[in-house]
Amino acid sequence: MTPRNTQLGASASALRAPLARAPRVASPAVSRTSSKRAPAPKTSAAAPKRRESTSHRWWLLPLVVLGVVTFFVFAYYPVARVQYRETRERTRLQVELNAIQARNGRLRTEVTRLRTPEGVEDYARMQLGMVKRGEHQVVVVDGTEATQTLLAQGSPVIDSQEAVKPPVGPWTAFLDAVFGVQ
Repeated sequence: MTPRNTQLGASASALRAPLARAPRVASPAVSRTSSKRAPAPKTSAAAPKRRESTSHRWWLLPLVVLGVVTFFVFAYYPVARVQYRETRERTRLQVELNAIQARNGRLRTEVTRLRTPEGVEDYARMQLGMVKRGEHQVVVVDGTEATQTLLAQGSPVIDSQEAVKPPVGPWTAFLDAVFGVQ
């Protein structure tokens, strides 16, 4: 059987035969003891396939990140909710404790003042409306605002219930809605 010639004059069997390798010539900078060979050049047919597979993976990245973030949000939300509620309750109780301690301090000073004769006399005059022998109590009421203000300032307030609110920050309303705190 005779080999068929192609248009260029080479036979088909010659095209199928492996190309003869050129002899390697060592350069002076490269040592001959190295057994590593240079990597074979990549064919152009494999490169587009690889690009398709990497571009195929890139659209998955946002989905994977979103999935991981969603998982952590759902896993950590109950813990964060309990922690936020406890922090809010602790802040509220701390503010209430500070108000009670301030009230106790005012009451202590009032008690020490009332243990003196002048304190007892002031309390009897202002709160009970008592007068000494020979004195007359006169109350002038002309309906003006100044007179009513002076009368209101004359009576000391010893035991007052003050409404105390915990401090509210800029994110408090949002976080209260997110974590269901009232």
